[in-house]
Amino acid sequence: MKLLRPAVLLGTVGALCATLALAAGPASADPTTPTDYRQLVGTGSDTTQGVLNSYGTTLRDGSLNRVIASYDATGSATIKVSASGPTFNRPNGSTNGVKALTASINPTGTYLWGGVSIAGQLDFARSSSAPSSSAPGTQLTYIPFARDAVSYAYANLGNQSVPSNLTTAQIAGIYKGEITTFVDAGGATRTYKPILPQAGSGTRSFFLSSIGVTEAQLIPGLPTLQENDGTQIDAVGEVVPFSVAAWIAQDNAVVPNTIDTHSVTLGSVGGISPLTAQFKLNPNFTMTRLVFNVVETARLTGTGPKDTLLRDFFVGTDSEICSVPAVLSLYGFGAITNCGNTTTYKSGYVAP
Repeated sequence: MKLLRPAVLLGTVGALCATLALAAGPASADPTTPTDYRQLVGTGSDTTQGVLNSYGTTLRDGSLNRVIASYDATGSATIKVSASGPTFNRPNGSTNGVKALTASINPTGTYLWGGVSIAGQLDFARSSSAPSSSAPGTQLTYIPFARDAVSYAYANLGNQSVPSNLTTAQIAGIYKGEITTFVDAGGATRTYKPILPQAGSGTRSFFLSSIGVTEAQLIPGLPTLQENDGTQIDAVGEVVPFSVAAWIAQDNAVVPNTIDTHSVTLGSVGGISPLTAQFKLNPNFTMTRLVFNVVETARLTGTGPKDTLLRDFFVGTDSEICSVPAVLSLYGFGAITNCGNTTTYKSGYVAP
């Protein structure tokens, strides 16, 4: 893998090298603190945490210090990301990651995260959804790095399984309560049990947008679960949105596997499978999306050593995260031609 451009890394002059290997076994999750505080810190999306963890484990500076700290969406209730910084609530999901980043940038000095000032604590947010039109402005830049897809998942329970192929209209009907039953392969009538990811999930918002359903149109009181967690998908009739990349990464054993316990399977939509015959992301699947890392726009032209490091990692097709598509593929993502683009996807601050 290529060397990053030479940079001054908090007083250390030298090239930052990546030794990311395609080794079996999940990458480590949260950095071990307080002995392992790092220079670039991010939180947010469950969907993309695995691939960011892989860089957090292997990417080192000239002094062999790890440089990327990407905190998982779940784990301990609180995190502390710097020696002098506060302890604060762990952001879970894309929306919460961007809100926490906004609080860290703290442009007015009034944004708090969970009642705590976290000014200067975060450098990026993982997001599996594009910027929302409800936050106009350009203070944040969403940098795309790969393609994902979302389908519905279900437990493979033999003859009692939900249909393996549904249209978007049928899925919408299930979540609005207009379609409540199905006939299983054994001829029995079964009841659909739609479930959604937790609030603030980019997978949740993208899935609902793809099937044309608003939050207000949902069956009231739908149960929720942590996104991409197959251990909770275990009953007849359950239908749950699931990231295709997360499913592939679990199948490849590069992140903890939650899909084998109950044979969690991805359904086809409109007759198109989300997976190829080689268990890769199917580029012809219709419910696809870009995934992003979100940064403060001003840092794209900043002159500080951490600004340079941030650009080296995220910006341009030759950036560390864009330059080795085999790594993205291992974690279930598809390569994109606009990886590292910083001109297209902008947003204003997303206040907590």
